Amino acid sequence: MSVIDFLFSWQIVLKPLLKMIRRLFSTLIADYPPAGEFLPSAPSNRQPSTGSGSGGADVVPPAFRTSSLQSLSWLHAISPCFPVSGDRIEVIREPGTFYNTLLDKCSVAQRRIMLASLYLGTGSLETQLVAAIHENLRNNVQLKVDVLLDFTRGTRGERNSKTTLMPLVKETDNFRLSLYHTPVLRGLTKRLAPPRWNELLGIQHMKLYLVDDTVIISGANLSNDYFTNRQDRYVMIEDRRLADFYANFLGKVQEFSLTVGRDGATRLHDTWTMLPYKCAQLEFATEARDRIRAYYRSVMDEQRAVCQRDEAQHADTWIFPLIEMGQLGIHHDSLATKQLLSGCLAGSQLRLATGYFNLTETYMNTLTHECQAQCNILMAHPNVSSF
Repeated sequence: MSVIDFLFSWQIVLKPLLKMIRRLFSTLIADYPPAGEFLPSAPSNRQPSTGSGSGGADVVPPAFRTSSLQSLSWLHAISPCFPVSGDRIEVIREPGTFYNTLLDKCSVAQRRIMLASLYLGTGSLETQLVAAIHENLRNNVQLKVDVLLDFTRGTRGERNSKTTLMPLVKETDNFRLSLYHTPVLRGLTKRLAPPRWNELLGIQHMKLYLVDDTVIISGANLSNDYFTNRQDRYVMIEDRRLADFYANFLGKVQEFSLTVGRDGATRLHDTWTMLPYKCAQLEFATEARDRIRAYYRSVMDEQRAVCQRDEAQHADTWIFPLIEMGQLGIHHDSLATKQLLSGCLAGSQLRLATGYFNLTETYMNTLTHECQAQCNILMAHPNVSSF
């Protein structure tokens, strides 16, 4: 075979191969909603607002007009504020305590259980938690249970989160399992990308556990490691308004997630018409973003009125929920975090805690060039990561 024949033969082989590779990874090109603010930009917190308007004094409670909190008053312009009493907040300190608390509360829940996690494990502790929820559902017809997991992580392997929860799905309409499927995973990529690798394209990563009027905000998944020896954060808050906010928020996410039926098949939510992996990606992301934004803004209006009431002035803690859904064009938490880092007053203390110290370039530049605080960082040793 001549050199020319050899090169020509390889061209015949490589051309369709390269074409397939381009098609395979074409979905990695982001097709997100047009750039824009999820909410109005936070005013500069170096010179607090004093006038009227979205960030003015008319939305800032009196407590935030004091010298100690004035530098944080801009938060009221970008997030609903939930005033609570500090004695209604508990920081859970150990993985075992987190698990036992969750198990106990799910066993006696009266009205609602809502669990949002990346996945549910399949070990003995996870099975015991599911059994407790199952038993409570059988004994209490008023109880409604919703579980939101990631589609790719929750269906990985023959025995997985979905198969673990199917007995509850089959038995009662009071249990609903929702699986968020990223709109980026589609086409050849969805068919050919192996498990684990397909999770790189986007996942549902909230860790939020709600029982009646108690909310546990965490970074821990519902799995054995996080129940036994993997230390994470767990902040438990008892507050009806905050619980209602998160319950309705998770309900909004469930609208554009897939619902698991009694036959094990997934279907669309009753209020949704687009399969995330078949419809136009931009159309899906835009509609999902608009629903989240509309709900979030309505809660902001409600909570501004609450914060102006006399009883709110006795609160010693204020909670500002933030949202980040990059594939839906929602960059809310990241913008607020940058503002928080850049607005630290000289002489203040900034403490950062993260399991994975992988700061974005924006955060690194903000910390090194704009932050005036003394910064202390707590992170896990690289050797303890399981992936």
